[in-house]
Amino acid sequence: MLKQLTTLAAPVFLLAHAAAGQDADAMSRWGKATTDALARFLPDASRWGMSVDPYPIFSGAAAETYVYQGANSMVRRYPEYIVHQTWWYDDAELVRQMAEVAREKAALKQELEKAGDEFFNAHGAEMKAAEKAHLAEVDKVQKEFTSLYQQGKTAEAKAALAKLGKLGAFVYPPYQALTDSFDKRQKELDSRERSLQNFKRKVNFQIRVNRTPTTTAPAFAPKLVGTLAGHPFYRQVRENVSLGDAMAAGLVDLAVYLGPPGYQNTKVKIGTRDLAIKTVVVWALVESISDRIKADEAAARKVLESMDYEGLSKLIEP
Repeated sequence: MLKQLTTLAAPVFLLAHAAAGQDADAMSRWGKATTDALARFLPDASRWGMSVDPYPIFSGAAAETYVYQGANSMVRRYPEYIVHQTWWYDDAELVRQMAEVAREKAALKQELEKAGDEFFNAHGAEMKAAEKAHLAEVDKVQKEFTSLYQQGKTAEAKAALAKLGKLGAFVYPPYQALTDSFDKRQKELDSRERSLQNFKRKVNFQIRVNRTPTTTAPAFAPKLVGTLAGHPFYRQVRENVSLGDAMAAGLVDLAVYLGPPGYQNTKVKIGTRDLAIKTVVVWALVESISDRIKADEAAARKVLESMDYEGLSKLIEP
């Protein structure tokens, strides 16, 4: 009976995995085509006096969680996909300060290398002798511990093990003092660099398909505030986030929706979904500092106003 059940279950198991595999293959091909189609609608940062990430365009299917039930697994009928690009608002003074920190870090590295060479030239022999003596003592105690343990002298072995722990790794105090002084300066530069990083302002432009501006609520719950370029326009102000040094980041999300009102992406069995675009949402996620957020939001809105919504609308299938 067990053999018969196993025989019956095998085709079902294989069909389930075949459905998932076919779905993944089809998604991969459709995803590449969708990326190519959407990416050409992303705006050009240089036109607006901004810079982009070294690897500017990212794309991928939106993460979808579902209860795995083999071929009966239920997924969204129309896959959600995204292409996006992060822009940085230009700030000449901030760039200058960050470049100065970078120069100081490079100079510190060279100074440490030179100081290390000078130290080893002057004290290398003494340091090697001290290290040799330390390793000899470690070896001695290690053998002592092994011998005591093999003789069943638990208390004495425990004491030897404690002594071994105190010996620890080799440390040469004069060299340690030298490296500690450089580590302190390195940490100060790292702290300055992090503080300056907090002043970097950015906007992430996204084009998403087969969802609405409120699909990801409550994390994203923008309100309809009017129209932009003739299409529904959404806006959300998220709570400010403290960045330290008495500074706060302003977070504003803007979205333009192309698609039917009340759109619902229902679920179907995996392997039977439709690879088509039914809606498009263009996002501008602005992350700035409190005294610049209004100007940065206005700049992002101008970019949104310039985008080719007529061309994007043509990607939507009836």
